[in-house]
Amino acid sequence: MKKIWVSLMVFLFFVAFSACNNHRDTTTVKNGTYKLGQTETDAVVSPYITISDENISFSYDALSSYWPYGTYTVEDGVLTMTTYDERYKYVFRLDDDKLIFQKKESSSVRVIDSRFGAEITDNAEFILEDNENEN
Repeated sequence: MKKIWVSLMVFLFFVAFSACNNHRDTTTVKNGTYKLGQTETDAVVSPYITISDENISFSYDALSSYWPYGTYTVEDGVLTMTTYDERYKYVFRLDDDKLIFQKKESSSVRVIDSRFGAEITDNAEFILEDNENEN
């Protein structure tokens, strides 16, 4: 009888951990440069995001002295970037080779002069342009 209980407990243990594994989000993001898709401006510099393993940078204003650079996490199909000084957070929904900007969940992305940077609207698409770092 003791063997049956031990076997049952081991079985339940594996079932419980298997169920947890089924809920893990396995979505990943590819390394490379993601450039802002179509915009309605003639800005000199187009905003872009560069991802390299655990590091990420977000360039959206050529006149700004601050360069958003930090780390990111991916959970439930959402990439969340946090700058190294933890002052800013930027959120993107993942869609294949695109990052879709989530303005309401992100820090402000206003440009100093629209001639040197494009305004980034909610759901703006950043499209993977360069994936040479991918294996």
